[in-house]
Amino acid sequence: MGVTYARGSISGRGETREFDFLVDTGATWVGIPQADIDALGLDTVPNASAALMTADGSVSHTPIYIAVGMLEGAGFVNGAVPAAVPLVGYKLLQDLGFKVDLVNERIEKRPDDEIGPPFLL
Repeated sequence: MGVTYARGSISGRGETREFDFLVDTGATWVGIPQADIDALGLDTVPNASAALMTADGSVSHTPIYIAVGMLEGAGFVNGAVPAAVPLVGYKLLQDLGFKVDLVNERIEKRPDDEIGPPFLL
């Protein structure tokens, strides 16, 4: 098993940027580099911030931005936070009905009648 990516985009003021999002089932948010957030002119969610815990256990607080985009052909509106690389967390995957196929390193739509975790072993 390796690394899974999903193709998507985020739209801002007059521009849409394409991303290969790292699928991070340990993350909650959509993350994109701050430079892309700034270039797209994404608005912040008023009076809101996210507490982010990194792998080393440290916690930082960051603004939450409004991201309107597409992930593998499915449209979304979701909170986004600054990240070193573009990534998509489990919450959006669940909301859009995707599951992660860890063996084939891809995401796929979950059948409507399937109940279970957002991953496939």
